[in-house]
Amino acid sequence: MASADVQEDLTCSICLNIYTDPVTLNCGHNFCQECIKIHLDTKERNGEDHSCPHCRKTFQDRPELQKNTNLCNIAEKVKSSDGQENKKCSNHKKNLEYYCTWDSTCICKLCRIDGIHGEHEVETLEEASERKKRQLRHDMKKLTDARERINDRVRALNQHKATATKHTAEMTEKVSELFADIRKHVDDLEKRVRREISRQEEQIDISDLLHKLEVQKGELSKKIGRLEELITADPLTVIQDQESDTQTEYNLDLCYYKEREPDKFIISMMLHKGLSEIKQLKEVLFPLPSEGTKITLYKNTAGEFVEISDDRKTAKSTDVKQIRPNPANMFKYGWVFSTREFSSGKHYWMVEGSTSGSWGIGMCYPSISKNYLSIGGGMSWGILWSKGSYSVPHRDKHKPLNDTNASNRLLVYLDYEAGQLSFYELYDPLRLIHTFTTKFTEPLRAVIQGSKDTEHSQITMLQDDAWCNPMIGPITSV
Repeated sequence: MASADVQEDLTCSICLNIYTDPVTLNCGHNFCQECIKIHLDTKERNGEDHSCPHCRKTFQDRPELQKNTNLCNIAEKVKSSDGQENKKCSNHKKNLEYYCTWDSTCICKLCRIDGIHGEHEVETLEEASERKKRQLRHDMKKLTDARERINDRVRALNQHKATATKHTAEMTEKVSELFADIRKHVDDLEKRVRREISRQEEQIDISDLLHKLEVQKGELSKKIGRLEELITADPLTVIQDQESDTQTEYNLDLCYYKEREPDKFIISMMLHKGLSEIKQLKEVLFPLPSEGTKITLYKNTAGEFVEISDDRKTAKSTDVKQIRPNPANMFKYGWVFSTREFSSGKHYWMVEGSTSGSWGIGMCYPSISKNYLSIGGGMSWGILWSKGSYSVPHRDKHKPLNDTNASNRLLVYLDYEAGQLSFYELYDPLRLIHTFTTKFTEPLRAVIQGSKDTEHSQITMLQDDAWCNPMIGPITSV
């Protein structure tokens, strides 16, 4: 091994390692070729004078780098001798031939016979190396498998992204097509309605009638003037006027006209039919149940501390034990079924939960045990509310789905054939909270779960028109 003084003389002052391809500057100082090249390049980029990193001497022009052959040979020999020294025992200067498994160190023959390792468990370097290689191969296989799983995941995500991008483009095209059709139908409908209004306006035009009446009124005015003259004339003129004798009566033609206004009923029917056609366009491209599914609660299944409203749309936790006609149908905890089962189709409904207590909403198989504590698991799917945030059961814990201050009004959407159950916050537009994807093997029932902890909770099935009401923030608290 090279002495400390020699090694210091062979150390580059930039990288602090033994020289690699050493070169010399005009000032006589040596550096690794790559180290000094990077130093000089940096000076040029910064617009600074070239200088020696060791003595700080500056150069007007970039200095030429002279390879120091002798120093290069010495450095290579030192590196080679250091490598050989690593194969010698530091105590006996003998070759390392064994491995002490107790101390996890390589030893020579003398260490094994006379040294502290004499009674230790020892194996040859070849045996120890082969054992470690087996472990390395095992570790490498695990890491390779893990890398392959990551690659599979990356490929799946890229494929999903490509599919999602394609579907997004298709949906954008469908939306553009829909609105183009809607605009065309709206424009056509507007033209038809305007034509009908104009037609009705023509039917109530009285300009000709007014002209005819004005003519009659003029003729009458002339005759009245003539009579006024006779009334003031002398007796002979009055007696001799024969025209007045034949005009004592006048046959008026008042041109019969029935007063009327534009027919609003016709306009309303045209608009209704036209807007219905526009709605049909939407249904072709983006089908959805025409109205929300009406959900009522199956009172006889409610837990003994759950109170059901008379209209069977609200469940509320209570301290008063409830009496049911058939206790065998009751859930042990705060659950309650819907009266309706779902075995096909697409359905959605809306609920509003209290901002106090804890509650849950979801769907489950009717065959589920009545002793279930919380929604979630192999026979039920749902989300839970507590302290302004949603979560789903996950490995005996609750996995958060959002930050706090979430809306307590939800829309639940079921596509039975697709095996999807989604939950949305009732904002405009809707905000997806979570989607469960599975294959349903039994009919489903809606289920809600209330709590009877430090605070009571309440859940209400909303009316179909809840979507039209303001949808920002919590609505009520119990």
